[in-house]
Amino acid sequence: MAVIYDVIVAGGGPAGVAAAMAAARSGAKTLLIEANGSLGGTVTNGSLPAFCPFGNTDEPLIRGIGLELLEALRAETKLPAYYADSPEKPLYNWFPVDGEALKRILDEKVLSSGCELLLHAHLVDCETEEGVIRSVTVHTPGGMETFAAKVFIDCTGDGVLSAEAGCEIQMGNEEGLVQSGTLCFKIAPFDTERFIRYAEETGEGGNLLHACTRAMADGAFPAGETKVAGISFPYPGAAVLNFGHIYGIDPLNAASLTRAEVEGRKMLPELLRFLQNYVPGAEKAVIVSSGPAVGTRESRRVMGDYVLTKEDFFRRADFDDAIAYYCYPIDIHALRPGEQTKEWNELYYNRRYQPGEAYGIPYRCLTPKGIKNLLTAGKIISCDPIMLGSVRVVPCCFATGQASGTAAAMAVRSDSSVRSVDPKVLRDSLKRAGCFL
Repeated sequence: MAVIYDVIVAGGGPAGVAAAMAAARSGAKTLLIEANGSLGGTVTNGSLPAFCPFGNTDEPLIRGIGLELLEALRAETKLPAYYADSPEKPLYNWFPVDGEALKRILDEKVLSSGCELLLHAHLVDCETEEGVIRSVTVHTPGGMETFAAKVFIDCTGDGVLSAEAGCEIQMGNEEGLVQSGTLCFKIAPFDTERFIRYAEETGEGGNLLHACTRAMADGAFPAGETKVAGISFPYPGAAVLNFGHIYGIDPLNAASLTRAEVEGRKMLPELLRFLQNYVPGAEKAVIVSSGPAVGTRESRRVMGDYVLTKEDFFRRADFDDAIAYYCYPIDIHALRPGEQTKEWNELYYNRRYQPGEAYGIPYRCLTPKGIKNLLTAGKIISCDPIMLGSVRVVPCCFATGQASGTAAAMAVRSDSSVRSVDPKVLRDSLKRAGCFL
């Protein structure tokens, strides 16, 4: 017989962690299911170098649970002097990620919220009846297990639960192509102080544009690349890089992902040679770790009662049922080598918001069409492929996760559909939890 919960959250990435914590803190009996052996999703299991910006001013737009987790990580992080920020004020933009510290923080935060946690559990099926999900089945090392709940939240990143439930799905552009992926990696030893001196002299930043320009002039930059997507220093003596693109990935196809993993590892020596030869501080570095999984920027998008579009981004759209506000530029990594670079650069650099501007994310983007007790959060929410370039990043995933978890608990209390949740009451609840609305 299935174990019965109020809320089950599938997927323990940033969205899933926030959703589970919010539901449990709201009094719902909650279970968080995660396929890997640790929480954090791409941030920890993909060795992400840094959090994207939480806002576009000194004050964050993403608050609540997302900010709570950022500040907990800040408290455990010994930042190199490269980050010239006051010890009294956290860095809200591009905060470097110590993945091992974050794993421990997420364990503690999720469990202390009252949520139950099940790792090493791969979601493989769900039972749906007349538009209501009754239960989910997961594969564990010990075999199949089934769990039932009143409300479910899909935070899998690939929309696995939504697809199993029969939701309307879109993926990629009109040809089905998705953004390129990256196998992030860590190097050490790294002479952080030497790099700081170089950065002060040249104005070098997190994309290593000065180093990239010199290498290109010498014909020594890795083939097919145009820049380093990002470097960060989670602690003195090491650097983590978002560098190198892998094209043509089908994030739902194991053979395609296998090819991407192999290709990503194959390019690492070439990327390291560039760093050793052109980035002061990296001369003696070796690759300490990669991945352990290729990072995919795009997968299924679950169509909801509203589809957030690029036009909404351009018009700084607001909504009566907005459950979060965000401002990150439309950041699209090329779908093919060297293709559409000018168009994507135009969106990222020339259409970005001015300080204080933001767009709203309506609750209707979290309610998949056709299912009465399912919510979504993270990069799978209802949006078009261009808008995905902004909403897919970690701070926004925290915000949509907290909103979905809060709404799920409200639906459980009222014994009603997730569409019966009053957006005004939901917004008030999120405000009381510290979110910016």
